[in-house]
Amino acid sequence: MVTIDAMGCQKKIATQILQQGADYLLSVKENQPALADAFEAAFPMAKVVNFEGDAYVTDEKNRGRQETRYHIVSDLPSEFQEVSYEWPGLITVGVVMSFRQEGGEAPEAPMIRYYISSAELSAKKLAEAARQHWFVENKLHWSLDVALREDACKIHRGRQQKILPGSVILR
Repeated sequence: MVTIDAMGCQKKIATQILQQGADYLLSVKENQPALADAFEAAFPMAKVVNFEGDAYVTDEKNRGRQETRYHIVSDLPSEFQEVSYEWPGLITVGVVMSFRQEGGEAPEAPMIRYYISSAELSAKKLAEAARQHWFVENKLHWSLDVALREDACKIHRGRQQKILPGSVILR
């Protein structure tokens, strides 16, 4: 299974993944408005909280932070009927609602993420695939930012950087 964040949620990419013999799990955001609208119509908060289908909960504690994630999956609801024809192999949709709490503070407002997949996923399998994706993503960014100091790089190609009076450039 190939997992890609919302930037890669493209019909051509989904087609290519299927043509190569794999399944996809793509994160959906506003760059795909028809999909985002279908998710919002099919999974209002009241339905997510009281979901009667396959659901799975994870709870992680790390560095003074606790995060609880609630995962649900569904075959394609009627709200996806029109958009499903545009997405090759689409058979499963998923929603992940996460709550993060730091220290003794009240939990933050829930973060909701949407996913589409060509695989027949259980809620537990969605949880594992999404978490593995973010584990790799975070590890890659840590390597780029800390080990390779990518954020400190001041090389910009294709556009000029303006330096304003009073700015400080650290090297």
